[in-house]
Amino acid sequence: MKTISLIIFFLIFLRCSADAQVDNWSGIIKNTQISAKYFSPLKSESFKSLAAVDSRQKEFAFIKHFSDENINVKLTFNKYDSHLELSGEVENKIKGDMCLTLKVIFPSAGFENIVWSYDLDSIEAAGSPGKLFSNYVDASTTIPPAGAFNVDKNHDGGYGDKVGTGLMSFFPLASITAGNIGLGWGVDMSIPLVFRLAYEPGYGMISEFDFGISDETKKFPGRAFFKILLFEFNPEWNMRAALDKYYKIQPEYFKKRVPQEGIWLPFAPLFKIDKWEDFGFAFHELHYGTIDGGISPPLSSIEAGKKAGVLTFQYTEPWEEEIPIKRLDLTYEQVAGKETITEEHSEYMKTNAALDKEGKLIARKLETPCFESGWAASINANMDPDIKGFNRYDYVAKEEMYPAIERNIDGIYFDCIEWHWHYDMNYNRAHFEYADFPLTFSSSLNKPRPVIWHYSSEYEFMSRVADEMHRKGKYVMGNTFYWIPFAAGVLDLFGSELSWYINVDTRMNRLQFLRAMAYQKPAVFLLNEGMDNEVFIKPPYEGYKIYFEKMLFYGFFPSFFSINAVDDIYWSDSTMYNSGRPYFKKYIPLIKEISAAGWEPVSYAAADKPELKLERFGNEKNIYFTIYNPYDYDIQTTLKIDAGNLLIKKVLNTEELINKEKPAYHWKENFIEIEQTIKRKSAHLIKITTQ
Repeated sequence: MKTISLIIFFLIFLRCSADAQVDNWSGIIKNTQISAKYFSPLKSESFKSLAAVDSRQKEFAFIKHFSDENINVKLTFNKYDSHLELSGEVENKIKGDMCLTLKVIFPSAGFENIVWSYDLDSIEAAGSPGKLFSNYVDASTTIPPAGAFNVDKNHDGGYGDKVGTGLMSFFPLASITAGNIGLGWGVDMSIPLVFRLAYEPGYGMISEFDFGISDETKKFPGRAFFKILLFEFNPEWNMRAALDKYYKIQPEYFKKRVPQEGIWLPFAPLFKIDKWEDFGFAFHELHYGTIDGGISPPLSSIEAGKKAGVLTFQYTEPWEEEIPIKRLDLTYEQVAGKETITEEHSEYMKTNAALDKEGKLIARKLETPCFESGWAASINANMDPDIKGFNRYDYVAKEEMYPAIERNIDGIYFDCIEWHWHYDMNYNRAHFEYADFPLTFSSSLNKPRPVIWHYSSEYEFMSRVADEMHRKGKYVMGNTFYWIPFAAGVLDLFGSELSWYINVDTRMNRLQFLRAMAYQKPAVFLLNEGMDNEVFIKPPYEGYKIYFEKMLFYGFFPSFFSINAVDDIYWSDSTMYNSGRPYFKKYIPLIKEISAAGWEPVSYAAADKPELKLERFGNEKNIYFTIYNPYDYDIQTTLKIDAGNLLIKKVLNTEELINKEKPAYHWKENFIEIEQTIKRKSAHLIKITTQ
């Protein structure tokens, strides 16, 4: 009877899900497999399959149970109109701590001509078994620039250890195509986990999670949990179409709230910048106590922002406390004692201090030009707002956030979201009971044990602040956003710093990831290394054109800070910003126009020269295409635009806005073709006005 009822369920499930665009996934999930590799209490050499215990059905859900001698795993597949949501729960069956990698496999048997997407533009045919198709990056705790304070012959400071098994996926989703079928799967943006997504021919679509399990996580004792979103998409556009579907499944995490467009001003007084209106300022990072003396009578920087129509953001860097030190030969005991941790910080450090694997403070020596000595002790703190007593959240709220909110600041700015401390692992077991998200572990240890991933604590802090600010009609901004995706779901404004000297390909990969995670939210940049290069200080100032057009290509806003985040502040040097003024006046209005129109992952267009990069902004009446040539030679190309999918019936006008040209176009069947020559290291911005 169980077999008959299960068959009936799947027939109903398949029929219902056809309208929900998950008909292929509905057939795949019944063959889902689970395997696990254990790191404690006993290590296993390889993954071991768990036995499928039973399957059950509900009206809109399918449930599968798996088990072995160590864990029970429950998978609940919930059906929605556009996707399936897999909610997974792992239960520890034995007493004590456990560390494991859980692998969820969706077999791909029966699918042919499979193609894997590495990112938005790179694909590869997934042929014979044996190769793992993935887009992983290394995930290890960061080694300090000048070492840790707690290094001795028996102790390495806990720096350089792997986070989980040491790898994470670069994107929060993965996709394959098989002929006319597109299959996507991705993590839930609200659950920060150490995860990996991959595809192995002959095996299937893979999701892995590195879990630490403890009875001391009071909110989910002896358990871990995860979610995977399963969906289908137009295979013609590979991961771009998958990403478009991913947005639609989780719209609350990709909602645009900020009402204006423009560039980022770090700290410098706005009204002291001569004819500041030329530069397109929209967002001002500052401290609530600063005064803008460039206006008479002087106003607070917040009031000056209100007068100018520029949104103001209060600076915070809550993940760690940087305490200035005068010498580098301090012992760990001196750093951990009253000599360094003054009374101001001692109260929350008693409860919030993050601890390394030997129970010591996670402390680094950092070069900090903002301090007179040039050095600071960086000490990590758990930012979880739920920790009892006067905690780190309370301290930052009291000292920075609430005074700024009382003065009617527009938002809160989080600095250095992904720098040294985002990978750190907090072994302070007193914090386990407050954790909202599953623990992880480090496979670097001989005897791995559960640990709080520091980034998950960062996320708890950001999420709590974002909820409060959104209730007040205000915003949150984050800086140093590299590749971990989860913060994207709570941030309203993305900031990031660039070096002029970073490899072009590396930089473009990072920019593409940021555009994908921001979706249509504004993204603003500061050039923070290289602004003293001759391309910015000597005519014809070629660096501005290269930098601004690279940013324009993605609809990002370029700006500048300083040569070392302290000295030679760009916006305090009229010689510097006056040399850049013509470029700001030319490019920022164009970037505002396309950013307001909104980036779309599926361009419905292609250049006949694949080395060129292409993006689309806008829909309906005004459609924009950016084309970028990253090479040192000119490229002539034909842009072919799918008028049918873009619902273009009649073209009223075509413009190339950067060079102010009127490119000719012609119809070829249901496509519009435009010929262009893209100069070296340059962008074109084509606007099509339609009826």
